[in-house]
Order: sequence, then structure tokens, then C-alpha cells
Amino acid sequence: MDVTSNELLRRKAVSESFMKGTSSDGDATFSSASAENVPSPGLSCAVSVGEKRKRNDDVGICNTKSPGVVRSIRGESNDNGDGERRVELVQPKKYESSSGVKFIDFDRLREEEKFAVGQIWALFDTPDKVPRQYAMIRKVSAPSFGLRITYLEPDPDDEREIQWFEQDLPVSAGKFRLGNSQNTEDRSVFSHVMHCNGGSNSGHLILSPRKGETWALFKNWDINWSSEPDSHRKYEYEVVEILSDYAGGSGGVSVAILHKAKDFASVFFRMGFGDAEVSQILPHSLYRFSHRIPSYKMKRVEVKGVPRDAYELDQAALPESMEEKVVPPYLYAKPKPEALCVRRNGKVFQTGQIWSFCSGNVNLPLYYCRIQKITLIQASVQEPEFKIQVCRLKAMPFPEDVIQWEDKKMPVGCGTFWVYKSPLAFSPDDVVQQVVPQISMDGNEYTILPKIGELWAIYRTWDPQITFSELENKHMDFDIVEVLGDALEYKVLALEPALLSHEDVKKKFFSRAAERKPSHHRCNDEDGSEVIFTIPKSKMLRFLHRIPASRVTKNIDGEMKELFEVDSRALPYLGKY
Repeated sequence: MDVTSNELLRRKAVSESFMKGTSSDGDATFSSASAENVPSPGLSCAVSVGEKRKRNDDVGICNTKSPGVVRSIRGESNDNGDGERRVELVQPKKYESSSGVKFIDFDRLREEEKFAVGQIWALFDTPDKVPRQYAMIRKVSAPSFGLRITYLEPDPDDEREIQWFEQDLPVSAGKFRLGNSQNTEDRSVFSHVMHCNGGSNSGHLILSPRKGETWALFKNWDINWSSEPDSHRKYEYEVVEILSDYAGGSGGVSVAILHKAKDFASVFFRMGFGDAEVSQILPHSLYRFSHRIPSYKMKRVEVKGVPRDAYELDQAALPESMEEKVVPPYLYAKPKPEALCVRRNGKVFQTGQIWSFCSGNVNLPLYYCRIQKITLIQASVQEPEFKIQVCRLKAMPFPEDVIQWEDKKMPVGCGTFWVYKSPLAFSPDDVVQQVVPQISMDGNEYTILPKIGELWAIYRTWDPQITFSELENKHMDFDIVEVLGDALEYKVLALEPALLSHEDVKKKFFSRAAERKPSHHRCNDEDGSEVIFTIPKSKMLRFLHRIPASRVTKNIDGEMKELFEVDSRALPYLGKY
């Protein structure tokens, strides 16, 4: 079938219309609040591709407020021979918070203000719920958040790629066209913004790997999987760093394998930096790319064991199981000259760390600081002393659904903080406990929240009208709890003192899980009478501060029981505890 001149002019108009909305950094943005007038691109140069797929060129519409992803799938043919399109709702992947250190809060990529008309977003897709489905933002509604999106459908013109797509094998790079539309209010199905190019006069939207990105590759990939598609529905992956922008023709893209670092939740690193670690993926192997994984290059994180030039990847986009490797010491990031590491009384101090400290008449670790500098002082033959220069952390505004203190002098134990650039001189004894927060993408914000397994002091009876004067004069009662859950709300277990008879532990403080609440605790009807209760996240300021503790096993009345040995310096005035 010949392509008419009118069709070519239409495709050119589509391409120009799309490219007008593309910003210099590659993320498509439009100034208007709606892009409903952007026409759908047509097929590529081979019209027979469309005939072979028997796809319906009409844009379907699906309106839903239910969480999930719409994925187009082939239905039965109608009388005209056109493939009827229907949609399948796919829930985004649920993943448990894995053990290991985490630094970046990738959920900030998906905040409401990050969405703009004209952007191309990756969404979670079947079969393994990774972000390889794409959609264009057509309209953003406010103040009640809502989106109108149009899905992108693969539109290959290479015969082997056509066969791959026809067998419903995953496609996340190459040529696409606009397909079905949908209204949604659910941000959880979105992963990240994609860079997209208009395909000159073809009306295509082209997505391909870019330098500096991180992608997952199909392990042992072969384009001939399409001949036995049912044998290739479960995938293994390897993660790569993209070293060059994709080039067509005979160029392709250069990549380097990344390995998952042991003891970290999602830190990946290169084992070497020579030519032997680099490989080339040619254009005819573009379908080997499974999906892009949002990442952050860790140039400003000073943590022991983090390899140099490592990436932290978004766990939501990672395959469920990845082989871990121990980071060789020669790959450790070299600390800056001022990043001195000093040991004192069993504690290790290093620049960049976050610590809690006491201040004023309330002798409790209610405040946070960041170590900026460590100075050694050597006086003749005496033991060297050192001072630490710190900057306090200030709490940032809370979301509207969090009940806030009326007295602005009240300390904030959990939330998101920024570094207040006014240095203070501390001694090592002035700080109590090191805290490992989540760090923002730009390294300027620190999020500290109660985590599963931690011990926290909480206000026994919480009220946003509590004043700092009441706290300072010890007019408040507190409890100690262990955090059992931190998903939709905080699930906590009340603790009680453990009475030990051994002389060697009389000066230490031990706690254990309470068997029942004392009668004076039951005055708080909101918590109920059970030792396990919940604290809604709207009342997160009820958490006073974290209490340093370690799990130990002790003999109590002839039975070995698990207890918490608690740092007494962090214990509040407990009243009738």
C-alpha cells in the first residue's frame, strides 16, 4: 500500500507538534494544562506492519479510579478483521523493605508536582511488574489530583521485532505510537519520566537508553525467543550503566555491568573501569533492554564500604532477586581529606554522619546534627583529643495530614530535616546516638522515621497543645515501645522494665515486652488496653526520640529471656513506668 502525500504531511505535523513540547533536558513539558489536541501518530513507513498486527487505529478510552496499570492486549477479531483492544488492570509491584542501608527516597520522583503535560512516564507492567509500560500525560487536574494519559504501544518495522511483539514479549525501547487513553488518580503505578524523541516525519515516538542511565538487560537474550515464546516468560536480568547515547546504524550503545553490593539495599557498582568491562549492544539487539531503573550516582555519600562511583537504584524497579557481591576494598570511595574517622569510647565518628544530641534543660537526645569537621588536638605527650564541628538539623514543614505542634519550640523527633548552616563545637560526649537517615536526591534533606525493630520513647498521652515548658519541667509521662510495623500506620509494642537479681546488671536498664498494660496506662482510651497498639501517621509527632538499645538474653527466674539493654542516657522521665 502506498503512503499518500497527505499522510506524510500529517505525520510531519504530528512530529512537529510533539517536538515543540520537548525541553532542552529531554523531558517533554508543555505550557498548557492539557494536550488533548495532540493527534495520535500514525504507523511507520511499512503500512503492512499495521495490517499484520490487525490493530485498531481508534484510540480507546478507559476511565477508572482503581489502582493499577492498563495494558493493551489482543482480543477476538471482529467482522471487519480488526483486532479488538481491551485493557487489563495490573497492580504495581509490592516489595518488602529489605535489609541493608538505604540512602535515597525515590518516592519523591513521583510526587504530584512532578507531573506535567507532555511528559512520557514509565509505568509498572506485567509479567514481573517492572516499569516497561509507557504513557504520555495529556492533562493534569488540580487541586484534586488527577491525570489523563495516553499509552504508548510498540510499533516496530523490523520483521524479527514484529514477531517478538506479536508473541507478547516485552518491549521497552525502540519505536512507539500513541494508543488507548485513561483517566487515573493513582500515582503509585508510575515510576519515572522518560526521555522521548519524535521520529522525524514518521510520527513515531522513539525511546532508547541514554548516557548516565541504568537499565536492566535480559540475561542470555535471543531475538528468536519469539519462536518459542511460552518458554521465555520468566526472565533473569543483569544491570548495566549506559556509557553512551544510543546511535542507530551500526553504532548501538556502550554498557558496563553493575553488581549489587552486599550489605546495602540497592547499591550497585562496577567491578573494574577498563575496556574489558565494557560491551557494545548493537541496534538489532535493542530489544535486549528490559527496562530503565531510576538511579542516583552516589558522589556525595560518605559511608564506609560504599564503592566509588556507585549507584543507588530504585528498589521498586529492581527484579525481586539479584546476586550480591562483596565490594573489594580497593574499590572503596576514598574519603576527602577532612573526612577524618576517629574512634572514642566504642563509637566511630566521621564527617557526614548524623547524630542525636541533648540541649538545654531537657537532658534527652531530642535534636539532630551533622558532623562537618573533626579536629585533632595533640598536647605534648598526652593522649590526643578531638573536637567535632556540627551543624544542627531543622525540621521541614510536614504534610497537611500530619497534626503539628502549636508551640513551635517543641522538638521534632521524626520527619524530614535540612542542615542549618550555623556550626557548633561539640565534644564526642555531647552526642548520643548515630542515626542513618534517608537522604534526598540532592543530598540536602534527611528523613528520619521510626523503623521496624527500633525502640522509641513516646508521649503517654499526646496532645498538640503540649508546651515546651511542660516538657522542660518534666510534667509529662512517657512510655517505651518497640516498632513492629511502619506501613500505613505505626504498629508498636509496649515495653516494661525487666527486674533482674544479678549484681552485675543492677546499674543497667533492661526492658522486655509487656504482658499487659498497667492500670495507670489504660487512661489513654485511644491506645486501648492491649500491649500492641497503633499510632496513626497523622500523629507521628507523638514519637519523642529513638532510644539506643541492643538485644540480649538474660536469666530471669530460671528462664532465659530476650531483653533490650537500653542506653540510660536516652531514657526520659517515665513516671509510673
